[in-house]
Amino acid sequence: MNPNEALLTIAEIAIATIGFAGIMSALRPKSSHTADRMHRLRLRLMVEGSASVMVFAFLPFILSGLVDSERIWALGSGVLATTSPLHVGSIYVRQRRLFGTTLLRETLLFDTSVVVMATLVEIVLIMNFLGVLFEPRFAAYLLGVLFPLGVAVAMFIRAIFAADANERGLSPSDRGR
Repeated sequence: MNPNEALLTIAEIAIATIGFAGIMSALRPKSSHTADRMHRLRLRLMVEGSASVMVFAFLPFILSGLVDSERIWALGSGVLATTSPLHVGSIYVRQRRLFGTTLLRETLLFDTSVVVMATLVEIVLIMNFLGVLFEPRFAAYLLGVLFPLGVAVAMFIRAIFAADANERGLSPSDRGR
């Protein structure tokens, strides 16, 4: 599969994830205000992550008209490396506004793993942009595009399990386990 086909397929998956967010909004938990706020945050993260993936899946097509083909992956990686920390930071700012803390006990392991993975992806993107240790490649750019999609899919899965836990009457601390 060539890079163009891969990026178009990823964009289609991102569109499907946004559709799942619509389905999940109809199935939102009704038990507690905290669960409802967490559910809305997860839905927003699904939509924002998927929308981000769509933008960056189409970015190389736009760049192909502006720069030569050898520089597309480097320039795309530079744009991703610039915007990714802003996106991850905005997630934690909103989480802090909603819940009064950046890290919730129920999501501590997930949040920590997202930050660690985001940092590693950021390093790879910067190295791809600068051409350090290797020539700019599609694979590094692809990693940067797939990371927010992975987070969006994780939010979908967490929303499903949280809705199931709400139906069974589990407490918020038991839902994180």
